[in-house]
Amino acid sequence: MLKSKLSARFIKYLPDLLILGLISLLSPLYFYKLSQSSLSSWDEAWYGEISRNILESGNFLLLSWNGVVYADHPPVGFWIIALFEGILGTNELGVRAGSAVFGLLGLFFTYLLGKALFSRSVGLASALALSSAYWYLFRARSGNLDIFLTCLFVSTLYFAVKASKNNKFLIPFSVSAALLFLSKSLIPLTIIPALIIIFLGSKMSLKILIKPILVFLLITTPWVLAQLWYSPNVFLRYLKIGTPGVGEKTDYLANFKLVKEYLHNGIGKWFWLGVLGVLAGPLTLNKSLIVLTVFCLTFFIPFTLSNKGHIWHLVPLYPFMILSFFGFLYISSKKFSSVFFKRYLGAFNILTTIGMLLISVYYSQLQIKRSWYEFIDIPPYISDEAILSTKASVFPHKFYIDGPDFTPAAVFYSNKNVTLLPNGGIKRLLEGEEEFVLITNQWRLDLFKIPKEKYKIIASDRDKILVTRR
Repeated sequence: MLKSKLSARFIKYLPDLLILGLISLLSPLYFYKLSQSSLSSWDEAWYGEISRNILESGNFLLLSWNGVVYADHPPVGFWIIALFEGILGTNELGVRAGSAVFGLLGLFFTYLLGKALFSRSVGLASALALSSAYWYLFRARSGNLDIFLTCLFVSTLYFAVKASKNNKFLIPFSVSAALLFLSKSLIPLTIIPALIIIFLGSKMSLKILIKPILVFLLITTPWVLAQLWYSPNVFLRYLKIGTPGVGEKTDYLANFKLVKEYLHNGIGKWFWLGVLGVLAGPLTLNKSLIVLTVFCLTFFIPFTLSNKGHIWHLVPLYPFMILSFFGFLYISSKKFSSVFFKRYLGAFNILTTIGMLLISVYYSQLQIKRSWYEFIDIPPYISDEAILSTKASVFPHKFYIDGPDFTPAAVFYSNKNVTLLPNGGIKRLLEGEEEFVLITNQWRLDLFKIPKEKYKIIASDRDKILVTRR
């Protein structure tokens, strides 16, 4: 009996397993040559160091960086990076591997959400298309928080859709929602209107909701209490970081045009198709399309209120715009065929599936080909900041940098606290008695007329030098 049940379940989910296996073939896009370039100061080395401090201190609630508390964002993304640093080492691969894994997971959940809302074909076409979105792929190969946020948005909506129909998915939903709300400041709250529509009409007793609510609170409460204990003004900072520039005098039309350009450049050829799905989807009166449109608008509109948005902030919109397009295509074709092709519904549905997959594959291969040569299959690069900061790590002296601010890279590669000298500070430093190591430029020393007998060059790389007191 048990064997027959397992066999039936395997047969039921075999198509999903095959599709997930097919999506897994895209892994090289995320992992190939992932570690062969140095971490950028902002945000990779910054976030990598914060995550390393979690491992070294054992404190996963109060984050720190360069000797001070870090409170710009909640901790989930840093927990994930720290996990991979613990497995793979505190290096380029350890910092970036979490984003790569969650980039691939984001494709899986996009497929599952597309299947839950529409059909397997919509899910597969959307997952393939998402893999080719320029900035999704680029950020999935970078140590940052955007891909964690994007994946958790998709997984939370997926589990919400499933939970609205089956109570056994309430626990996974509460876990995903808790992790989402602890992944970045304020912006996760934009999912709430879409969740309200999903659960509208679902009849759930308080008894059924108690356990999911407790799970949600168990995950989120420790961090909230720790922040309140350390800083009573933490939520003012949470709002400030989450709404940069909102409330300042600004040109809303210019903001709209800028965000639109960011979105277009980031998602590539899926932009206008996604816009079509978002705007035309609700006209079909399909609840799934309405949910996607509500999420996209709720997420997008706040960025028009400020000129502080950046191209990477919009990455979480990509899967939902793409799902909106293929979902709209699917629902429209079903309505069309039910009116004009009643006798050939099966054949028409097959043609629709083939059509969606052809569109997805055609545009995806164009974009993936460009990405492959632009930022995947490229020569290795080790920055001068990484080389000199690593050499500075062997000295017991205080570590300074002078000139452009690359503090995060200096901190990460030296594993030391770093001080950025103010303009003119190099002269005061070299005229004092303190023992130090310093990254600067020869022209900076010449500019302030520092005598050569005052310093000794330990190492040089490109235009930077590492010096100490002679």
